[in-house]
Amino acid sequence: MSKKIEKISLFKDVWSKFPTGVSIITTLDDSKSYHGMTAASVTSVSLDPLLILVVVGAKRKSHDFIKLSGVFALNFLTKDQANIANYFARSQSNYNDRDLDFEKNTFSTLGGVPIIKKSLAIMKCEVFNDIIAGDHTIFIGKVNEVIFSDDEPLVWSDRNYGQFIPSR
Repeated sequence: MSKKIEKISLFKDVWSKFPTGVSIITTLDDSKSYHGMTAASVTSVSLDPLLILVVVGAKRKSHDFIKLSGVFALNFLTKDQANIANYFARSQSNYNDRDLDFEKNTFSTLGGVPIIKKSLAIMKCEVFNDIIAGDHTIFIGKVNEVIFSDDEPLVWSDRNYGQFIPSR
């Protein structure tokens, strides 16, 4: 194994130990159909204006769809939505192998932007800026609408799903 591949593998292993919430970025594809991808690199950026960022690989279909549509939603999943995360984490090569019944039952819209039904939180955004960073693009989204529930989050750590257990 080359040193570069070893370094990438070690890098991925290190980040796999960092617990994070599970999120789906949803947008419109080139035919205005709904599209989603599981994402780990998301965070808040600014309170004035309200800005968030999502990081998308340049080779992902979502990358071009976000660039083309100029809109996306960030959906935080609940503890009961691991099946949704798995569906959107599938490889791009299977994009044409879509389960339209599953998607019909999973998607809704918020102001014309696709969202995941029953998510923990949803932020509808328009692209405010995009920055190329290596083999990814950082999309900064201006948050136009927020929906929030009081459910429990789905957590990802050590390449497994779990739940957050309060220390109360």
